[in-house]
Amino acid sequence: MKINLKQVTSGIKSTVAQATGKLENIAGAAGQGAFSISAGDNGVSINANFNSLLEKTKVGNLINSPLADLFDNNKVKEPLQFPNDLTDEHYMIFTVKNRIRQSRTDAAQDLSIRNIVLPIPSNLQTTYGAQYENADLGALGAAAAGRISSDQLSAAGNDLGELINSKISSSVGAFKSGDTDAQVQAGAPLAAAAATAVAGKLGGGAGAALGGAFTGASLVQGTLVDEGLAINPHMAVLFKGVDMREHSFSYKFIARNQQESEAIQGIISAYKYHMHPEYAAGSLAFKYPDEFEITFADAIAGNLYKIGTCVLKSMTVNYNGEGIPLFFDQTGAPVSVEVQLAFQETKIITRGDLDSGLPQPVNSKPEGS
Repeated sequence: MKINLKQVTSGIKSTVAQATGKLENIAGAAGQGAFSISAGDNGVSINANFNSLLEKTKVGNLINSPLADLFDNNKVKEPLQFPNDLTDEHYMIFTVKNRIRQSRTDAAQDLSIRNIVLPIPSNLQTTYGAQYENADLGALGAAAAGRISSDQLSAAGNDLGELINSKISSSVGAFKSGDTDAQVQAGAPLAAAAATAVAGKLGGGAGAALGGAFTGASLVQGTLVDEGLAINPHMAVLFKGVDMREHSFSYKFIARNQQESEAIQGIISAYKYHMHPEYAAGSLAFKYPDEFEITFADAIAGNLYKIGTCVLKSMTVNYNGEGIPLFFDQTGAPVSVEVQLAFQETKIITRGDLDSGLPQPVNSKPEGS
């Protein structure tokens, strides 16, 4: 630090002193800053122009930070980042990818076109889901699934047949007793048997309708209700598939200066642009929007989870993040902005994508050995 005392005058009624200086050789700073101090009857006034010094410090730190590769990559657009001085290892990178084909016969290639670097959000969580449904297998389905044997299935059929036969046998006694209700109840199996015989002689649609009205499930169900029995539906839980994972991230951006305000607007514009499609073949079709590869900083990635290729399904932007209007006077840009991002992976997760967590056998050999 160097200080040059330029002027000191003293008097009985007033004393004025002014000093100016410059800062240099500050660790981590890639430049110099200047200041001036004045003291007099009206108090103390301090004027400093540290802005250029701080800006150079930020740029210098970015060049030496783990994000340096993103800034040195000439194949993609200049990365968007917030905050500007994000230099620690607690960040995540949203890489925008576009599918291109050199020709119709060539396979699609993923081209990285932009990187967006943001800090780790407060709501960092993930959910894994699988789809199941309950289904009635029925007796035959249960037999096919190995839940009941052929002997059990045959025995159940014999028991049900004997039960219906016993109902038919009891019809004779019911008609002799003169009990009308008993006659109707017991006569149903006889009527069904007779209808079946008549339907066989009639044939065609009329025979099928008559036979269907008196036979089948209704007769069996009525018989079982009278006996206080119910058919076992043989319920089973059927696996249908795996849910596409979704990831939501919430950010509250508070701009400290105009540069950070512009960075926030650039990040919002980039997400809006890359999540929407464009017309193809005139306006008859849509060209797919861009996809995102989301990765964590290397220092923390090993303790977190991997995120597959995603599409951005929705984005919510609240330009009044503090609940009261706060805008910069010169630009009219909002000071506090809340952004919610909802991504969905494009492929399901299988065991091949996951670590079992089980210890490897001592005598196991690497693949290919």
